[in-house]
Amino acid sequence: MSKEIVVRLVTASGRSRIQIQESANFADFQAEVEKRTGVAAAQQKFGLDPKGQRPVGGAPSAPLAQLGITNGAQVHLINQDASIAAQVLTKVLVPVAPEAPVARTDGGAAAAGSGSAAASSGAASSSAGSAAPKAEPPKKTIAVSGHPDALKVDPKFETFDSFIRNRRYDTAALPGSQRYVSGQITKGGMIKLPPAMSIKQQPYRHIDTLSVINVPEMENFIGYWQGDLLEHGMQRLGWMYGYYLEDNNYDEGCRAVLEGIYEPPQEMIGEIAQHKDDPRKDSVDRVMEACGLECIGWIFTTLLLDDDQLLSPLEIQRIGRLQNEFSTDLHFTKYRLSKFVSCAIRPDASAGGAPCLNPFMVSDQCCAMVRDGILTESTDRKHCVVREAKKNELISDFLVESKPTKKLLTDFFIVRVNDTAPKKHQRMFIHAKFPRENRPTQPQRGRDDLKKYFRNVPSNEPSWSRYADFHLLLYIAQEMDESTAIGIAECIRDRKEIPEGTQMLINAMVQ
Repeated sequence: MSKEIVVRLVTASGRSRIQIQESANFADFQAEVEKRTGVAAAQQKFGLDPKGQRPVGGAPSAPLAQLGITNGAQVHLINQDASIAAQVLTKVLVPVAPEAPVARTDGGAAAAGSGSAAASSGAASSSAGSAAPKAEPPKKTIAVSGHPDALKVDPKFETFDSFIRNRRYDTAALPGSQRYVSGQITKGGMIKLPPAMSIKQQPYRHIDTLSVINVPEMENFIGYWQGDLLEHGMQRLGWMYGYYLEDNNYDEGCRAVLEGIYEPPQEMIGEIAQHKDDPRKDSVDRVMEACGLECIGWIFTTLLLDDDQLLSPLEIQRIGRLQNEFSTDLHFTKYRLSKFVSCAIRPDASAGGAPCLNPFMVSDQCCAMVRDGILTESTDRKHCVVREAKKNELISDFLVESKPTKKLLTDFFIVRVNDTAPKKHQRMFIHAKFPRENRPTQPQRGRDDLKKYFRNVPSNEPSWSRYADFHLLLYIAQEMDESTAIGIAECIRDRKEIPEGTQMLINAMVQ
């Protein structure tokens, strides 16, 4: 059985990845293009460049390889009447009507115990900004030498697909493909020294933008931390659910879109919130999958770091572990990568201590070092520290500007991600009113909350719209059954009426 290849189709209105059998012929490829673009096979004109100066074509029975259409090839459909949904989703997109522009939220703390937020200027700017990426804040000044591997003051990132395209899709030399294997000293045996590794800033990123499309959800999360937890020195975390889209602001860019935040059971360990074992996480994943959503990252609150530091060594390693856990080799090159975004909420000194949203990822090199157990936890608050070798063990030297060191500045591993929100909402969940789960300072959710919710939601809305609340869906899955919640989720996704029998069950609970 032949394996599948991926061909990247580019049209005047978007891009798409076509998976097709390696043994397919030109007619099979044309049929797949017609299905995606609406352009009849007889009218299709292909080229290896946007203007069609390097045309691609042949007999319908000609094998794709013979025409130069191989795994990873980029083929341009010259026809101007082609229409295509540019996306890199694994889930189904949901068509929704645009809403009114997002109003800017004033800074300040939320009322204690209210559960709703008045997000800070930092959060508001990311929530109410335009769809184009905002300018990244200035970074701390770092002395930069003339060495090619020196730490850059304001690094610029390419998109991953653009980066590897310029290198003919060779991923063997990328950091994620490397293994940090130690050597062993054996008596009377030959000593094989592990190779030295250079620490470099990553020139590319897997996610270019985090779009906070459900602004009230973000405001509520920040407001609960500000109003209820911060005065007690407590922090908060949550799993972010949403989907991925192609980001047209960048060459082959990728955008993560936030639709909801699930707050798992958690506890404070030291200065950070740590999630506990959560038997309901799998159920949350299944319900959100029925909505066409997946876990795209996590969000956490924290106090301001010293010296304008972006991430602490502990946060770096924690993010690396999560990116490894949520990594995949589904990319057409089979390179293992992660699109899992980490969003830090910290006070912003320049905004009077109001919270600011800071999305990050860590580099593939950092993930590989975490994966292979190279880094150790230490009391150093500015450097990631390479562990000491065990008895009779040899560990690679790690070079910074060609000099070996065991202390690595966190900035080498940080990949900045832009944060924006569209001026016009097209969010899946119309409401964000139902009480959140697992909040220790708020009463446990119950039937009274369900009654209050449906009293406050207009009865003249379509039935799917009345149920379109992220946390209401999770409550129904917990209190009734998961299959009922999944059925409602599919109706919300498809914008169709909730079955009458399901509505009768819910109505019986709120009477």
